[in-house]
Amino acid sequence: MMRRVAAFLLAVLWLAALAAPAVSAEPSSEGHPHKWETVDKSMVDFLNAGFEVKAVVYDTSEKGATPDLPDVHYFLQKSKQLVRCDFRKREQTSYYWCAVLVKVK
Repeated sequence: MMRRVAAFLLAVLWLAALAAPAVSAEPSSEGHPHKWETVDKSMVDFLNAGFEVKAVVYDTSEKGATPDLPDVHYFLQKSKQLVRCDFRKREQTSYYWCAVLVKVK
């Protein structure tokens, strides 16, 4: 009886292994479902509107960023709304913008 069960399980696993490459070759989606859309609001505007800072990411991987002046990404949230505010400094120029996560139409 145990041999039958083992043989059956082995056959099922073998068939699943044969089917797996065909399944993984199919696309799982039709593109990225979300995107960041820049807005004309500052981080202070979002904080005053009730958003909370959920995460801060310091990024030195970007070209031009230095360890003592990393790019900084602030992620804010209010209910289901997500906002990202980015700060960058390249030489003598500072860049700042905020973006809202929106669903692609």
